[in-house]
Amino acid sequence: MKKIYILFSACVLLASSCGKQLVEDPKSAIGTNTFYSNDAEAILGVNGVYSWLGTSGGFKSSLWRALDEGTDVIRGRIWANDPVPTYQLTSFNPGYTSAIWTTMYRGISNANLVIDKVSNSAGVSKAVKDRVIGETKFLRSLYYYYLTSLFGDVVYYDETNYAIESTQSLPRVSAADIREKLVTALTDAESKLPAKYSGADVGRATKGAAQTLLTKIYLWQKKWDLAQKKAQDIVDSKTYVLQANYADIFTETNEFGPEIIFEVDFEPVLNGHDHSAWYQPQKQVGVSPFVSRSWYGTYIPYTTFVNTIEANDKRRASIIATSYNNQPFLVDPVEQIKVWSGPKFWRLNTQQDNDGGLDMYVFRYADVLLMLAEAANENGDADKALWAVNEVRKRAFGATGAFTAVLAQQEMRNYLFRERAVELYGEGQRRLDLVRWGKLVSAVKTAAATEDTYIANNMQDFHVLYPIPAIEIQKNPNLAPNNEGY
Repeated sequence: MKKIYILFSACVLLASSCGKQLVEDPKSAIGTNTFYSNDAEAILGVNGVYSWLGTSGGFKSSLWRALDEGTDVIRGRIWANDPVPTYQLTSFNPGYTSAIWTTMYRGISNANLVIDKVSNSAGVSKAVKDRVIGETKFLRSLYYYYLTSLFGDVVYYDETNYAIESTQSLPRVSAADIREKLVTALTDAESKLPAKYSGADVGRATKGAAQTLLTKIYLWQKKWDLAQKKAQDIVDSKTYVLQANYADIFTETNEFGPEIIFEVDFEPVLNGHDHSAWYQPQKQVGVSPFVSRSWYGTYIPYTTFVNTIEANDKRRASIIATSYNNQPFLVDPVEQIKVWSGPKFWRLNTQQDNDGGLDMYVFRYADVLLMLAEAANENGDADKALWAVNEVRKRAFGATGAFTAVLAQQEMRNYLFRERAVELYGEGQRRLDLVRWGKLVSAVKTAAATEDTYIANNMQDFHVLYPIPAIEIQKNPNLAPNNEGY
């Protein structure tokens, strides 16, 4: 978040130093009980809640990997010993999913503290109090959204019961019940957050961010009418528009652009990460500058996915690549790879592969339009579903590419299954889409059948959820029993 990154930097140190305290005594996590006595301290507190999004267990590494790896769109070249994308993980060998669990709960602990202290502070102005509580409830809901989507039933605690004596022995709560609580929290956040920010505050959670997360939760709940209404509210606000050119969305100059609803900012070197390097072709392609890059070019699109991208789709050149600067890539001599992930996520001017400043787009407007289409289709509103998908299609294919007749309900479902994969390639939506559709296992087996047979053979029905890490059950036996299969 470039406009407010300096504030976040100060909080990273504060929140990180408090990370150990969060496990032992959440009430002392950010400062003492005398903190949050004025507007500045309240804002500093919520900045600390944001900071967990940019850590290794968040979008710097583990979380974004979990959201796209092991799906039907991306395969990897060095996954043989990685238990998560190869579906060899266990409770005692959970891979990076353990870091996600820990990070999400640290963010939740910080959030509970902030809501508690700011709500009861006489020194914080009403305007700042409302906004900070709105931001914090959105962030806490986002952390719970990922926990419930990846792990299923988890421990739930909020500002009323976050003391260590409570959290160490709480049992798991059903994901369905937690989502109901998130709807309540996000509805309150929606009422408190502004539509936009300016100046140094650009990048903070907005009303649209709360509405987008609400829409996603309604889709999980299959409350199609509420999902359609909330997505339509975002459209009617006219706060966001589609960027004219798909490729431009992902350039560094267009971060925080008109289509972006919520993103996590990264700055080269200062808090850089290696996300872009995972999508770059490897040196075997024989074309500069890739021949001199040390990185591994891990993410490769599955052939079954590539075949779903129509030849005249303008997004194709951003999503996949077979050449650079009119120089064709050599075929990989070992694995015969001909198609690589495209420049959508490349940052070729980065000096070090782990210093990339590629921002993580958590929500953008095209996602909202496709969710509107899905909800409307399930709600029996074929005309609205057609309108929503055509808004996205007109950018991808031009005005003449719009569908001229409504699609039958199952036909629209099939279309959205493919379209969300293409439009949102690599943006952390695919795994959760497949899980909530009940299609993760079948989709992965189909994609991996010819290119990653070991993954196809490993994949089991219970892999729709990750295991609760054994170390967490050891600390809190009430987390048992583990998810089925683990």
